[in-house]
Amino acid sequence: MKKNDDINPGEQLQELLREICPPDAEDNSFISRIDYLVDAEGELKKLIYDSTINYVLRRLISTADFLKRQCDKQEKYDESFIVKLREFLKENMRFPEENIELIRVLITECLDAKRKKVNSTLKKEIRRTAKNNNRFCYLCGIELEYDLKSPNNVHNSVEVEHKWPRAMGGLSDAFNLEVACQACNGKKADYIDASDFHYEEICLVTDENDQHFSTEMKREYELALWAKTEFKCSLCQKPASDSGKLKLSRKNPNDSWHFLNIEIFCEQHSQLRR
Repeated sequence: MKKNDDINPGEQLQELLREICPPDAEDNSFISRIDYLVDAEGELKKLIYDSTINYVLRRLISTADFLKRQCDKQEKYDESFIVKLREFLKENMRFPEENIELIRVLITECLDAKRKKVNSTLKKEIRRTAKNNNRFCYLCGIELEYDLKSPNNVHNSVEVEHKWPRAMGGLSDAFNLEVACQACNGKKADYIDASDFHYEEICLVTDENDQHFSTEMKREYELALWAKTEFKCSLCQKPASDSGKLKLSRKNPNDSWHFLNIEIFCEQHSQLRR
């Protein structure tokens, strides 16, 4: 597991879970068979694996939060929680014995991060730097309004956002903070990555030329799709914060608009794909 100051405890825990339960190189599971049937070339299989890892991560953090609340009124609060969490991991989970203490430590760090808000001075610095560099929303690439006097309910007003969600063990440090528009930040909530969204819902019956397409392609769907490439263009790898609005394109024009059939491009490369 990586040791890096610029990594969130939630990311470290996710990485550890991947090490404990790596994906099978070859198998004949029903997921592999479905992946083959829908011609996903391994993408569906990976998506379900990543989604399951995120489920375990979220369950561990949420359960630990539940246990911590139970210890709130006890005299030796921290000590009682550590004992209770350790017992839960040993008696109610089946992780390898040698990993339990590290899992416990990382979960505790996730809860600490969850309760720590962004320092107001740091938040102002993030905004000022972004404004000076004319940064776009890092999620969708829309131009941001930095000088609004009344930013409430303005879709492209600036908000400082946790890239790795605070609720899932994201630190309130500069490396994990970025500027986003109000519309994206509100919909992103505590989703971790593309596999954390309800990707199975994304299967549209309209086409982009249809008047109902924009209604059917909800902002949550767009966020899930943009997250597939970590909010970057699939070709040039430029982030939305630098390149501007991200565009969607179908890999196979004979197939519908669904999660596995959509690619993400910047404006320049979107024109080349048409």
